[in-house]
Amino acid sequence: MLFGQSVFQSVVARLEREAEDRPEEEIATPFSARVIFDPGPIATSSIPETEPDNRPLSAYLDVLEDMPTLDIEPKAEEPEPAPMPDYLQKTSLEDVSHELAINEKDTLESLSEKRRAFARLNHPDAVPAAFRENAHLRMTAANLLIDQAIRLLPLMGRT
Repeated sequence: MLFGQSVFQSVVARLEREAEDRPEEEIATPFSARVIFDPGPIATSSIPETEPDNRPLSAYLDVLEDMPTLDIEPKAEEPEPAPMPDYLQKTSLEDVSHELAINEKDTLESLSEKRRAFARLNHPDAVPAAFRENAHLRMTAANLLIDQAIRLLPLMGRT
């Protein structure tokens, strides 16, 4: 770079000097025409008509042929569920209250025992899936009645 010239001016001067050193034929031909188009693998590659030996696929197919066939029997139709027991059809508060037989002589211990006994027979997890909704209603009613009776115990002078 000469003093007093910008970087751009010094680059232009260098390119002019290099152009003077080149032969005349090279300068006359534009740069893009001098680049030889090399199609490379794009032009020469094509999908072969016949696939050469595909060993993984062949091995897989060979293994499939050698495998024994499984005789899968169709599932037998599921038997119809048993009819709903009578006690699960009684979901009203009156029915559950009558079944629990809560009275003024019950204590906290007896009410807790009634809750456990009722749950053993009526818990939704202990009945078939088709009857779970009714079992849930019965358990809800029983818990409501027993909780109410427990809240009334102190008022009646019992614990």
